[in-house]
Formats: sequence, C-alpha cells, structure tokens
Amino acid sequence: MAKRTASRRQTAHSNTYRFFVDGAAIRGDEVLIENGELAHQLSAVLRLDAGDQIVLLDNAGWQYTVVLNALTRGQIAGTVERKEVAAGEPSTKITLYVALMRPEKFEWVLQKGTELGVSAFVPLLSERSLIADASELSERKTERWAKIIREAAEQSRRGRLPYLAPAISFDHACEQAAQAGIALLLWEGEGVQPLRQVLNQARQSNPASAGSIAFLSGPEGGFADSELESARSYGIIPVTLGPRTLRAETAPLVAAAAIMYEMGDLD
Repeated sequence: MAKRTASRRQTAHSNTYRFFVDGAAIRGDEVLIENGELAHQLSAVLRLDAGDQIVLLDNAGWQYTVVLNALTRGQIAGTVERKEVAAGEPSTKITLYVALMRPEKFEWVLQKGTELGVSAFVPLLSERSLIADASELSERKTERWAKIIREAAEQSRRGRLPYLAPAISFDHACEQAAQAGIALLLWEGEGVQPLRQVLNQARQSNPASAGSIAFLSGPEGGFADSELESARSYGIIPVTLGPRTLRAETAPLVAAAAIMYEMGDLD
C-alpha cells in the first residue's frame, strides 16, 4: 500500500492541478476547504483521491503543495507538504481598460489577457459600447467573468488572480489610467506613434514608469474622435499597433503581448 501511495504522489506531482482558495482554509500544515463545487471537481471530474497532490494558491503570493487526506461531498482535507513563493507573475503590471463588446468576445479578452499576464481588467463604457450603463451588468455576469479569470489563472500558472474592477465611464477610466507610469490608448487612425516607439521613449526618460502600464482598448467600431481628444487632455498617449485594422477582441491581446515582450516578461 505504501508503494502504491508513493507512486500516486509522484504521478500527481508531475501533472499537478492548481487552485486558488481562500487563504483562511490553510492553517499551518492543515488544510480544510468548505467548497462543494471544488470537492466535486476533484473527486468526480479529476478522479483524485487521498494521497494525490494538488497545489493551492492563497492569492497573497504563496503557493502550497498539498497531499489530499479526504474528499467528501462538501469538504477537502489535506496536509501541506511545501510552502513557497508563487511564481508566474510578470514584473510589468498592466491594467487593461477594455470597452464592453459582445459577451463571447469580452470573455475571450479576459481569458487570454489573464494568460498573458494582465494584472487588472476594467470594463469600459465608451460611446460605441454595446452596453451603455453599468446597471445593465448583472451580478451573474460579473460572477461568470470572475470564474473565467480564475480558471485561466490556474491553467496558466499565475501566482495571483488579476483584479476585475467594476465597469466605469470613459472619463473616469482616463482619470484612473493617467495615474499609471505609462498611460496609452489604442488608436487605429493616422497620425499617432507606434506602441514600441512610445514604450522605448518612456523607458529612456523615466525607467521606473515601465513597471506600471495602463491602456485603453475600444469596442467594435473603435473609440470616437471626441474620446481620443478627451484621453489626450488627461495626458494619455494614443498609439498604433500597425497598418492593419484589428478586431476589438484582438487588439488588446496583441498590445498586452507586445508590452510584455518589450518589457522582458516574455523572454
């Protein structure tokens, strides 16, 4: 029996599942999680059992390698074998202000943006957004968005969950974004600088600014001219991603990947 248990642990460790949990569930070396949905996933979906290993993340910067002791309908009990600093977080903190668009496209941006390393998502109500007021967003919808982010963070080995902010107006977004080290707006029109050029200029003039980058990305149809001028009045720099017109769900992901690459977080 001991030999079988050791084999199960080795197999689990080579393909360890990761889950974000409430830090209060981890007390010293003991773990007790009251979560029926997670217990069902571990036992019925993943077919894990006592002796298997999982990794738990407390969203405070720590990860715990845990050996399962018992799985019941609503509880998970385990023992911490190792505690270490959670890896997977980029040094560049990107806040993405993304205009609300068709639900499946917006959810795609949340999922892939999380995988790329975006630190925070702020749903943006712009002139051409499909949703005109934050009151139109149901609690069920925002819970779904949070679940998409959590599952993407677990799958991509993130150390922390990206923050999902409440939806805000364009002007409020500009006011917030302007506080970042570098504040940008994706613009598909002519007469603006390439993203790479602006990043390089900002790093040369103020290297510390590159640690915090905020950018605004528009809806289907893009930002209105009046929004461009409003963003400029806050000191936000409009940038282009090149001569091709990208879809609303593609542009923010290309920008996030380009920023991570330029800042050395995709080396």
